[in-house]
Amino acid sequence: MAGVPATAQTQTAPSTLTYTVMGDSYSAGSGGGNETGPCGQSTAGYGNDVAAMTGAALTNIACAGFTTTQVTQLEVPLLPADTRLITVTAGGNDVAWTTAVAACLSPASTEAVCKAAVANSIYLMTKVPKNAGTMLKAIKAKAPHAKILYLGYPRLFEPQNMSAPTFTATQVSGAKLLNKAADLLNGILAVTALSNRVAFVPVAYRFAGHAMPSAQPWLNYPPPFGNGPYPFHPNATGYLDGYAAAISPFL
Repeated sequence: MAGVPATAQTQTAPSTLTYTVMGDSYSAGSGGGNETGPCGQSTAGYGNDVAAMTGAALTNIACAGFTTTQVTQLEVPLLPADTRLITVTAGGNDVAWTTAVAACLSPASTEAVCKAAVANSIYLMTKVPKNAGTMLKAIKAKAPHAKILYLGYPRLFEPQNMSAPTFTATQVSGAKLLNKAADLLNGILAVTALSNRVAFVPVAYRFAGHAMPSAQPWLNYPPPFGNGPYPFHPNATGYLDGYAAAISPFL
């Protein structure tokens, strides 16, 4: 269940740049390790990496499980009006993505169940432009002088590495379908960002070769392949070499 970001995680560095991280679990740093509080924030998230790169004063108000509407309603009021840099991930929780991933990855799943779950996510994507647009407008209104970067999501799977008997044929086809759906969501987020005069930062290319399964994983794996509390979220390396590295050219 989503928490409420009543207490923001703040890291201060000797700099005039003020930096605020907003959005869902991918911005909270969930999966990076040593998460704290109801929002699953971690100091191993990309926000801390970017702050270290820039010497910025960081405030993290992101919260695991939040939708774009919850970001608008619960995080924007906490956004410092004088912040000069904002990064945000939001949209994945709007489209029942976790449900679709579970439906397609379950060993007992069928192709029909997987396709139905992904179809539902794609239907829900039709509502994202309006809700994400409202979110971006609210952020811009609260912090009118900030540079805003809307971040995408990685593909979760390396289907070419998924073979029997570890993975069933249904899981492999489901992984391919989920990757295509992730591409669609990223495209929708990109168009929404640009339509609102906000820069979109793609990250999928950075994670290529490091999704599930991989010899050098940048994502936490679900059981029985892993046992972390945040499956399919970046690990500390994914946040640093995936997200922070993708953000760097936009700073």
